[in-house]
Order: sequence, then C-alpha cells, then structure tokens
Amino acid sequence: MLSHYHTAIDPGGENNSHASMLRMVGFNKRVLETGCASGHVSEQLRAQGCQVIGVEVDARVAEAATPWLERLVVGDVESDALWGQLDGDSFDAILFGDVLEHLKDPLGALRSAVKHLSPSGVVVISVPNIAHADVKLALMRGSFPYSESGLLDKTHIHFLTKESLLDLLRGAGLVAVELQRVTVPVFATEIGVDRGDISDEVLEALTEDRESLTYQFVVKAVRDDGARALDELSTDMIALTDQLVDARKSIEVLSQELAVLQGQHDWDEKEIARLLRQTNAVKRLIPGPLRRLLGKRFADN
Repeated sequence: MLSHYHTAIDPGGENNSHASMLRMVGFNKRVLETGCASGHVSEQLRAQGCQVIGVEVDARVAEAATPWLERLVVGDVESDALWGQLDGDSFDAILFGDVLEHLKDPLGALRSAVKHLSPSGVVVISVPNIAHADVKLALMRGSFPYSESGLLDKTHIHFLTKESLLDLLRGAGLVAVELQRVTVPVFATEIGVDRGDISDEVLEALTEDRESLTYQFVVKAVRDDGARALDELSTDMIALTDQLVDARKSIEVLSQELAVLQGQHDWDEKEIARLLRQTNAVKRLIPGPLRRLLGKRFADN
C-alpha cells in the first residue's frame, strides 16, 4: 500500500524539496527518517549509501518502505514510547520531511530527536510556507481551501513561516546552517486563486514580500553549542539567503523593464521606417526643380 504522498524523486532536480533534503543529508550516513511513509525518500537515501531507520505511524503504508530500511519503528513521533525504542541509537542525520506541520507538538518532537543526534549530526527539515501569496489572496476573499495535500493539507495542524521555523529550531537547541526555498509562482499552486479577482495594486503589494513565492522551506540545522561564532554564522547565512532572494527579484524586475524597453525600441524603429517610407513617397511626388530647390535650401541652413 503506497502513501498518497508517495512520489517519484529526481535526486538531481532543481527547485525540489526532496532533492534538497537528499543533498543536505549526504552520502554514507546513518539516518533516522521520520514519516518515512511508503519509502520514496528512503529508497533514494539507500542509493546514497545511507543506513536508514524509518519511523512511521501507519504500519500498512510503511510496509512498502521496508526493502530500503535497516529497521522500521512503527509509532507516533510525538510519543515517548517511540523514542524509547530508539534508546542507544545515534544518527548522523535526522530527517523531518514535511512532518512537523502535522504534529500537535513539533517542538517536543524536535527536542526528543536532538537527543539522538550525533555530535556532528544534522537535522534536515522541510515545511510548507503559509505566507505564500496564494494563501494570502485566498484569505483576502474569505477562503481557506483545505485540500488533500499542499500548502493547506487538511491534516496540517501547525502553519509555519520562515521566522516561526527558525524560532522552532532555536527552541529545540538548533541553529540553521543552510536554508533553501522551493518556489511556485503566484496563481500556480493547488489553492486555485483566480488572477481576474485581484487588482494590479493588491498583487504588487503582496509580491513585495520576500517569501511571496516560497512554497516550501528546506533547512539544515546543527546543535547550538553556545558559541557566539556559530550563532553569528547562522544569522549571516540567513541574511545572505534573504539578500539572494532580493537580488533575484531585482534581476527579474530589471529583466521585465528591459523587455518593455526593447519592445518600445522595436516599435520606434518600425515607426521611423514607416515615416521614412512616407517621406520618400512624398519626395517622389514633388517636381524635380522644386525638389532640387528644397534640397539646396535645406543644405544652406
């Protein structure tokens, strides 16, 4: 039985949360994958030489993942009993791929996970961004359309932004060392907002938000060892990713302006050519002596 979240994965794909998580985990690691479902990520981790212990609350769904797992632990990631089954286990990477938003207490689950993190280990997380422009536009028309999957998956309990995600990490004793964004254009998500319902002014105001196109955040975090240098590194890293997003938006705006100017230039050239043709046609209608006289007058001036 495959999970309805099961999907084919291209490990080399761009703008893809699964590919980003796989890269952040790396090769030949001992991995704890929470919410392994039917194994679409587990299979790729195994292909990267990783040893994977999977955690899944639905035993029927997880059965399909067992070929890729060293061990399957069935249970609730928010349960002390589940973590008790992992006593003595330590991991190079702990993966929460689209899991935290489904939990009643994501902070508690993260804190439990960190206890099983090796000293140099990483926690890799992906979560949807509730601040995507399509969600805001839906709210403006009084709608919050739950769906089977996506930004407003009907099983989501927590809704996160970049800031609330970083706060969650800090609360669990973690700091982000890498942040990636998966982007989807406005009006292109499963929410189904209609462009015709939105004025240009409202759309422009909403898309000024840096995260207006961010569909998912993918973050790699490490233990906060209390060193100021690590905290500053994390802060600088987040600032640099924000600047990169801003720079890309500026480049996009400049590209659009350039396209407009290029269109105007092309129109001007066509208009000049048209006027030259009209001028030459008029010249041919002027008698020769008068044309020579006019030419001499223009030359004298």
